[in-house]
Amino acid sequence: MKVVNLCNEYCIGCGLCESELKAIMKQDEKGFLRPQLVDNADTIDFLNKVCPVVNNYSDNDGSPWGTSIKMLAGYSNDIKIRKMASSGGVLTSLAIFLLESGKVDGVIQVETSAEEPTKTVCRVSVCREDVIACCGSRYAISSPWIRLNEMVEEGKTYAAIGKPCDIVALKKLINENSKYRNIKYLLSFFCAGLPSDKANDELLTQLGCKKEECVALTYRGNGWPGEATAVTADGSEYKMEYSKAWGGILGRDVNPFCRLCMDGIGEAADIACGDGWYIKNNQPDFSEGDGRNVIIVRSQNGLDLMNAAVEAGMLTIEEWSKPEELEIIQKYQYVRRTTMRAKLWGYKICGRPTPHYDKKVLKMYSDKAFFAHKMKIVLGTIKRIVTKKI
Repeated sequence: MKVVNLCNEYCIGCGLCESELKAIMKQDEKGFLRPQLVDNADTIDFLNKVCPVVNNYSDNDGSPWGTSIKMLAGYSNDIKIRKMASSGGVLTSLAIFLLESGKVDGVIQVETSAEEPTKTVCRVSVCREDVIACCGSRYAISSPWIRLNEMVEEGKTYAAIGKPCDIVALKKLINENSKYRNIKYLLSFFCAGLPSDKANDELLTQLGCKKEECVALTYRGNGWPGEATAVTADGSEYKMEYSKAWGGILGRDVNPFCRLCMDGIGEAADIACGDGWYIKNNQPDFSEGDGRNVIIVRSQNGLDLMNAAVEAGMLTIEEWSKPEELEIIQKYQYVRRTTMRAKLWGYKICGRPTPHYDKKVLKMYSDKAFFAHKMKIVLGTIKRIVTKKI
């Protein structure tokens, strides 16, 4: 399959094609942004070098959790941030520390659209208040790098926060284009997929909130895990527990690439954070509590940042003493990585195209899964394709 066609099929919508190729991004029927690409040598060269669909990032030491220098548990020492954040508030506190310590001039990230609560816009945060305005999960379509070319100024330094796939694309761009070498820190979070606009509309419907009356929508936070909450102009609130909002609605309609993504754990980032759920009866405990992150430090740059933030009193951390517990705490991430090879077999049997992968990495992770489980994945994938559920 041609590179341009493949990228159109599984576009992650990071926005770099508009920023760097001046390709216009247009919405598809579900609201996902896709660039209108011109099939020429320059486009193909750019996609081959930067797009995760063409070349998935793989930098690992054999662990299903990717390369790590440190694996930690931690949370923000700011009580308000810890409560507001989706889990422990570590990324928010790191971003604030980077700005207040002068290590960066700006943090490139996304926030809720002021006009449409189910939409997301990109921004450069330059102070604590800016960062806090971006705090919390956004289970909505985002293109954080769509204006990167105009957001990054010469002579200034930056950090960037994005989905794992966004960070893969940005890291590749930084390696290719010296203009962006002043983006010094790459931060990410564990991701299970990017829900469509239709999924967000359905969430509001099931919440009982009319879209035209909604003035605020938060997906998590104000507790751990917190509730999905829609607010109307008259102050009325409509709530739904996190597990139902994600598992029953949002997670069922995600970007096509998300179903085939190997990296939901921020492998290309300096630091990646996820929910550090506690374990009860050998299962993650989703009952409300004080937020905690699992923190994977993946580079020396990230380790230096973590140490400095802890020394400055921004974070409380401890060693994650039992990495094997992540197979329970982050079961979805573990299963998706160890069974991805099997899922791809299902796609190929049905004649469906797939993103490009490192075959050695696929096999390495596949060897960690039981044969019966992998066959179940193959057959289940074929069934969903045949019944047009994917």
